[in-house]
Amino acid sequence: MRLRIAAIVAVLTGLVVAGCTDDGGDPPGSASPGLSAPPSMTFEEAYQRVPLDGTSGLKIFWELPEGADTDEVLGARRALAHVYWGSNAVDWTPVMATSRFLFTERYYQQVLAGLGGSGAGDPYIGPIWVRFMGVEKLGPDQARVTFCTDIGWWFQSSWDKTDPRKDRANLESVVMENVTTGDGERRWLADQRWNPDADRAPEYGAQCSDWARHTP
Repeated sequence: MRLRIAAIVAVLTGLVVAGCTDDGGDPPGSASPGLSAPPSMTFEEAYQRVPLDGTSGLKIFWELPEGADTDEVLGARRALAHVYWGSNAVDWTPVMATSRFLFTERYYQQVLAGLGGSGAGDPYIGPIWVRFMGVEKLGPDQARVTFCTDIGWWFQSSWDKTDPRKDRANLESVVMENVTTGDGERRWLADQRWNPDADRAPEYGAQCSDWARHTP
């Protein structure tokens, strides 16, 4: 994210992987003092503001098996929806206002802090389709949630496209941390995002490619 809008969009949409090591920051399960809610918004209010099913310009269609939407998976879905919401926004003010309720302080400081309120000049439009692939426990307070995202029709609005992207099957994972937030509650917050997640390709790559064939 080096000053140019295209680079900022790349960071916001996860095209640049950030927070991929555990150097620095709070250990899993510790308090995150920087995540206290401002007086104007609670965590629950922030969750309600995140467009989980996308926006009018970028719809998100989810595919989850029954019982899959555990707290860590729901938290990962919110983080992913936040990313694609940002890619579609021309004003990042409401997007950034919710970011500290979804991501750990470390991720916020490394990736999101300083982006401000100026959205992309040429926003991305959809729709996209997202399929839950699995969740892997990495420790008592850490889990990796993997999704297959069909980004075949995810283009910048100025592009004149009548055919989908060829590289449309996208495996991406969100590493979630269970932390004590500033309101004293324990919550699952996103701490890393792997996009694409090459480590998951041997297990999920073929399934993702076979599935990612949607048409608007």
